[in-house]
Amino acid sequence: MNLFYKTFFVLLPISIFSQVDYGFKAGINLNNSSDISTINQEIDLNVTEDDFKGFFIGSFISVEGPIFNLRTELQYNNTKNNINLIQNKIELPITIGYKVLPFLSVFIGPSFQYILNEKIKISSFNTEKIEDNTTMGLNLGTRIHLGKIQFDIRYERGLNPMETKIIHQNNLDIVKIDNRASILSIGFAYKLNDED
Repeated sequence: MNLFYKTFFVLLPISIFSQVDYGFKAGINLNNSSDISTINQEIDLNVTEDDFKGFFIGSFISVEGPIFNLRTELQYNNTKNNINLIQNKIELPITIGYKVLPFLSVFIGPSFQYILNEKIKISSFNTEKIEDNTTMGLNLGTRIHLGKIQFDIRYERGLNPMETKIIHQNNLDIVKIDNRASILSIGFAYKLNDED
């Protein structure tokens, strides 16, 4: 039996005995760890690996089955680090969840990102234009369901790099940062549809 048929038989009960939930969500990034590949010692910007923080806001739609659920989110994400390197991006996480208890579930799935723009707010420094604005990661976490209110905590690991190069006005490369290393975030969601 190939993967298609296995997936079909797993998701079939979800489509038969399911309801659709939808609503909005928001949250904070507690930590967005980055990998620093090169630093020019002539100019020290004091960039650390664990300094990206920010917020996200968006919406979700979820197909809820008796045991499993399939959820898609669309959110705007803003992050900033200690040297005022700011990134704005659109994220699309898609997860499959498993209900451990009626009020508690765990989930896993891919997350796709598109970088809208990035800039550094320090005079005499600039960022090199990103060649590929898309990237993918894998996220896993747990979610608490309290009626229409949901809380989740998730960890996301980048599967491909998203490198930012910071350059000095004299074209001296200072730092290369992979901004897609890992993210730990806490989210809040509110369901807009009525309870069954």
